[in-house]
Amino acid sequence: MVEHVQGPQGPTSGRVGASSPLGDVLGSPAGRASHRGAAGRLASAAFSALGALLALGGAACSPSPSSLERENAALRDEVQRLEAQLAARAVASDPASDAPSAGEVDVLPAENLRDQIAQLRAELAREQELRLEREREWLRYTSAFDALGGDALPEGAEFTPQVPEDELPKPPEPVKLDETLLARADAVERSLRALLQVEGVRGIDLLEAGELDGGAIGPVVFRVLDARGRLAGSLTAARLRLVGSRTARSLTIVLEDGYESRGGVRLDFEAGTTAEGEREPFGVRRIELEDVDPMPWVSAVPELFGGVELAAPKDDGLWNLTYVRASLNRLLRIDVERGYWRLKTLGGVVAGVLHDVHFEQFGPEGKLERRLFADRLRIERKERGVALVLEDGATLRGDEKTPFLDGRFRIYLPRAEQAEWNAAGLPGLSSAPSGAASTGGPALDGD
Repeated sequence: MVEHVQGPQGPTSGRVGASSPLGDVLGSPAGRASHRGAAGRLASAAFSALGALLALGGAACSPSPSSLERENAALRDEVQRLEAQLAARAVASDPASDAPSAGEVDVLPAENLRDQIAQLRAELAREQELRLEREREWLRYTSAFDALGGDALPEGAEFTPQVPEDELPKPPEPVKLDETLLARADAVERSLRALLQVEGVRGIDLLEAGELDGGAIGPVVFRVLDARGRLAGSLTAARLRLVGSRTARSLTIVLEDGYESRGGVRLDFEAGTTAEGEREPFGVRRIELEDVDPMPWVSAVPELFGGVELAAPKDDGLWNLTYVRASLNRLLRIDVERGYWRLKTLGGVVAGVLHDVHFEQFGPEGKLERRLFADRLRIERKERGVALVLEDGATLRGDEKTPFLDGRFRIYLPRAEQAEWNAAGLPGLSSAPSGAASTGGPALDGD
C-alpha cells in the first residue's frame, strides 16, 4: 500500500510499514474487512448511479436530437468516471508493491466492477436499439398520416430521425386523378338525383355518389326518410349499379357491400344470391321501382347498366320471327306433365339472341300461373336438356311484379331432346337461318 505525504516541496510517497498507523489498520483483520466494505459501498454507489442513468436513457424516446445528445454525453461521462475509479483501485492493488498479498487484500470487487460495466454497456446498447425501434414505429405512424394529405394540417416542429437513411420509408407516389372521369362522376350524381325526383321516389335521398368504376359508382350514401319526410336513417354502399328491362318496364337499384343505419344501429346487407344460385361474397340491397321506363335512365347514366345496350336494335332481319316463335312453342309443348311455357310475343332476333320476349307459364291443368317479360333470351345446350336464359326482365304474378334476381332468370328443361331442338334450327342453336327459318320463308302459325 502506498501513502501520499505532503512534504515541504510537495507530495512525496513513502512506504507504509507495519509500524505506521495506516499499516496497523490494514494489517489487522478488522482493517481488511473495513477496506473491503468501503470498496463494496463504492462499487454499489457507482452501479446505482449508472443504473439510474441507464434507466433514464432507456425511457427517453423524445424525438428531440439535442435532448438525446445530452443524455448520451452524461452516460459517457459517468462511464469514464467509473473507469477512472477502477484504474485507481487497480494501482492501489498493484502486486509489485509491498502491500499485503492477494490472500490478505481482497481485489474481487474491482473484477466485479469490470464485469458490471461490460454488462451495463450491453444493456445500454439494447436500450438504444429499442429506442430506434420506437422511432421506426413513430415514422410508420406519421407516414400513415402523410398518406391522408397534410395540406390542411398546421405546420409543426420538424422531426429529424436517427434511424439509418436506408430504413426511412419512401414517400408514396402521388395519385393521378382523371379530371374527365371526375367530372363525369359529378354529372352522374346530379342525374341520379333528378331521375329519383322525376320518378317520385320519396323514401331515399342521394347525398354522395363517389367515383365511376367498372360499370358502377361508389361509395354512395343515401338518406332514408319516413312517410312525413323526416330523417329515419341512412344507406351506405361501396357500389351502386342499375338493372332495367325495357320490355317489363322495371328498374332496380342494386347496392353492394354496404349497410343500413337506423337509430344508431348498423345492419349489414344480407349476402345476395346470383341467378345461378351461388352466394355473393358481399351483402346486397335491391331497391325495386315498379312500372318505370328504364330508357331515360339509360340515356342519362348508361355506365351504371354494365354495358348492356337496352336501346340496341331489336331485329337484324335475318330470321323468320313467325317460324321461330311457332317452332319454339311446339318444342315447349312436347312435355306438359308438369305444366308448360309458351312464347306469346317476340320482338326480333339479333346475332342469335331473341329480343323483347313475353313468356306465359301454365300449370298441368292449363291454368295461367305467371308471366315473364325479358329484353333478351338465349337458348343454351346443357349436358342434359336445354336451358332458356332470360336477361333484364321481371316476373308478373297477379298484380305483383318482381324483377329478375341479378337481372337473370333461367328456365331449365331437363327432358328436352337436343336432337329435336337442333333439327329445328333455332337462334343460338344454329349459326345462321336456313330454309323456313330465314326471312322470306313460308309463314307458319305462331302458336
